[in-house]
Amino acid sequence: MSGQDILMVLTILMFVAATVYFIIRMLPIFRVMQKARSTNRLDNWLSRLSFMLGQVFGHKRLLRLRLSGVLHFFIFSGFVVLFIDIVDAIGQVFVPGFHLDAPLDFVVDLWVVLVLVGLVLAVYQRAVIKPERYHGSDEKDGYIILGMIGIIMIGIILHESFYPFAAPYLYHVHAQLDPWGFLGYALGHVWMSTGLAYHPAIAETGYILGYLLDIGMVLAFLAYLPTSKHLHIFLAVPSIFLHKTRPHGELVPPMKEDEGMAIRTFEDMNWKDVLDLFTCTECGRCQAVCPAHAAGQPLSPKMVILELRDALRRELSGKDPEPLAGGVVSAAELWSCTTCGACQEACPVFIEHVPKIAGLRAALLEDGDVDKNSQKVLVGWDRQGNSFGQPQRKRPAWTKGLDVAIKDARKEPVDWLWFVGDFASYDPRLQELSRLVAQLLQRAGIDFGILYEGESNAGNEALRMGEYGLFETLAHKNLKWLEEAQYNQIFTTDPHSFNALRNEYRKFGFEKPVRHYTQAFLDLIEQGRLSPAPLDIRVTYHDPCYLGRWNRVFDAPRQLLEKMGVELVEMPRHGPNSFCCGAGGGRIWMEEVGVKERPADNRIREAVALPDVNYFVVACPKDMSMFSAAVQSTGNEDRIKVVDVAELLAQAVGLIVPETAVAMK
Repeated sequence: MSGQDILMVLTILMFVAATVYFIIRMLPIFRVMQKARSTNRLDNWLSRLSFMLGQVFGHKRLLRLRLSGVLHFFIFSGFVVLFIDIVDAIGQVFVPGFHLDAPLDFVVDLWVVLVLVGLVLAVYQRAVIKPERYHGSDEKDGYIILGMIGIIMIGIILHESFYPFAAPYLYHVHAQLDPWGFLGYALGHVWMSTGLAYHPAIAETGYILGYLLDIGMVLAFLAYLPTSKHLHIFLAVPSIFLHKTRPHGELVPPMKEDEGMAIRTFEDMNWKDVLDLFTCTECGRCQAVCPAHAAGQPLSPKMVILELRDALRRELSGKDPEPLAGGVVSAAELWSCTTCGACQEACPVFIEHVPKIAGLRAALLEDGDVDKNSQKVLVGWDRQGNSFGQPQRKRPAWTKGLDVAIKDARKEPVDWLWFVGDFASYDPRLQELSRLVAQLLQRAGIDFGILYEGESNAGNEALRMGEYGLFETLAHKNLKWLEEAQYNQIFTTDPHSFNALRNEYRKFGFEKPVRHYTQAFLDLIEQGRLSPAPLDIRVTYHDPCYLGRWNRVFDAPRQLLEKMGVELVEMPRHGPNSFCCGAGGGRIWMEEVGVKERPADNRIREAVALPDVNYFVVACPKDMSMFSAAVQSTGNEDRIKVVDVAELLAQAVGLIVPETAVAMK
């Protein structure tokens, strides 16, 4: 048997062994996905494909962290170009004299250099910089993968440099060093200068060694992947393609009326959830932006995914299933989450953390494992329809004192229906803001009304806390009046209500257009129904999680501020990267244990670091509450003032007298 025959047989055996082993290791994962809940992720496939290509080849999310993004692009692009090398190397074995066009040799060698640079940067980042977000990741696995990639690059150069000298003996063809393949060309001249190129045995051995380091390591890499975090090499592309498309805020799973959303076993997840567990790159970007983690809470979104993944692997290896909620993932981790969605926004492979956390919380609730304060709120929602435990008849009490009575939309038709929300209705500190909004609407001549005591909490937080049944009850109470009332559009001052009405209620057939009050007021100004005078102040604006990140409403609040002649100075974390106030997901009612720094305090410190900014503008009742307290707790009362966007608009149109700017220290 000739040397060529040996390489052919060896290549086939290695390919079959690696592929069969890979399939055997992957089949149990796909079986779990088959048993999991269904979810539709194949709609709008053309837009999905376009989005995926932009993320994969454009590295849009990865490049948000410059060093990590660049080094990943070098390594990733090397894998793409590696296919050229694989075709060329295997083609030489099976078709004597086979060789791709010379310019492709240059492309391969150039990317070998880029990949090696990427590997050096990756090792530097892991060994020297040591980002905190890597904590908890399998460092050993990371170095194994980097080592395998490095060996492949060395193999490419080695077999390329020995090929012209080994080809006459192995394949009975003549070849020359190709200057386009500059790395092999340079190394080949080293072999010539040392005389190694002219020894047939050495030339053949060097070529075969390079081939095995190249193609052999590629196939070994394939076999290793199912047990490695780098399985995302195969799963990242489909995961991005199957990402949750708009509406972004949707959390209610597609299910029968009598089903719950509790996740107790892996079969309670949907199949995309299971795919997510093995798609995680362990990069820790989700952990780096998590407000709960930053506050010193036990939650790391990354570790939630890894804990679930490792538990599933143990289960697939034959071990007894473990309780997921409160076991694999602790109750303390789950209740720390603010459901802000920052983890999902940062994830380069579009893992969906929040639905999993909400489902695991649902299991805790069923077992009675819930914070006492939160339990009181849940009871208040159930009995009184609000988080304050107040009678429903007191919901419209804030309307007293207005010059013009607000219409009851249950009794007479209105153009605009205002869904007020709990905090704006019951919190004494926020009721004045609600009256200002009403006065602005009256100034603009808008025919509007509210549901009075017919309104209940929209249920957004109940759902995020895992109380699907309670959410459904609240939704149906509201839908009863929303369906009976006559109106053209609905708006709300509460982003949490906005999210529920706009996204979650669609599951129950609610299709009325829903807007946030910043969008509504912007329209009124553009229509000439409100004419604000320039305020000439310098402010910063906080993007509420459920308005911005979950529903992509970023421009309207900023355009509204611009219409009022306000100079906006952005905080470093803004837009989709905004930092949560800490109130979401029910956290506003929960006890704070082990908190190093509240998210709202962290955010205020970020704001006061901006030059000459005196106002911190919010567009959410919970934000007003959280950040006003944070200004006091951080001792910045004389440095910055928290104001609602409606307050500024009321000043700009002359409803209230503008305040003097807060004095700077």
